[in-house]
Amino acid sequence: MLLGAQKRRQEEPRENTVTFDDRMDENDDVVVWRPIQYAMASNRRVLVVDDYLEAAEALQMLLNADGFECRALEDPFAVCGMACEWQPFAVVLDIKMPGLDGLELARRLRADPLTSDMLLVACTAFASREDRARAKAAGFDAHCAKPLTPERILRVLESAAALHAIGPP
Repeated sequence: MLLGAQKRRQEEPRENTVTFDDRMDENDDVVVWRPIQYAMASNRRVLVVDDYLEAAEALQMLLNADGFECRALEDPFAVCGMACEWQPFAVVLDIKMPGLDGLELARRLRADPLTSDMLLVACTAFASREDRARAKAAGFDAHCAKPLTPERILRVLESAAALHAIGPP
């Protein structure tokens, strides 16, 4: 039975699915550590945070075109307030930002009851095994390696949004 399950899993197109995987393979572009839950996707709002504003705005345009309601921030100090007020289902964070990095932002978002259940996605060039371990320890649910292609981040966000569209289990 196990061999059949493995064979089916190998036959599925990888680019169309996001799976929970606790391993940290340096060859994977996208790693999801925590299973995406129905409660995480109560809306299609996504907050994108990157100190390189052009990158944040480009991702915002992509997500808006795909049917998400997206806001972009370059100021890491504004993230927690915006997340509490606007209540996105997901926050996509760069890791290396001046003044307040994405790891500390993830810790702060996890510590606040108003933001603790949000889907946190690290979107960063820091993609070694150690970098991913630090992101997971800080509270991120997923890690997307840069350079980012649209398919990578859309796989994660669409999977979460699809759960909400289907309804609770």
